[in-house]
Amino acid sequence: MSSPSCGMRGSEKTLTLLQDAMKARGLSYPIEKSICFGQCTFGPAIRIAPGGEFFMGAKPAKLDEIVDWLVTQMTEED
Repeated sequence: MSSPSCGMRGSEKTLTLLQDAMKARGLSYPIEKSICFGQCTFGPAIRIAPGGEFFMGAKPAKLDEIVDWLVTQMTEED
């Protein structure tokens, strides 16, 4: 039995909303669309690159949490 792809689970909408959330906070963290991460059961998936954190089930309701995490990471790097 195969699982629905991230695309079927709304990844395109999630990508657009993530870009909008980042822009609304004045953040400029590169966001790139990627091919499958092989996590269909848990998708949509977002990976912070290079070699970073995965966020599974990245639905619109989870985007504030993801952006908050990015802000924390960007602050720690400064």
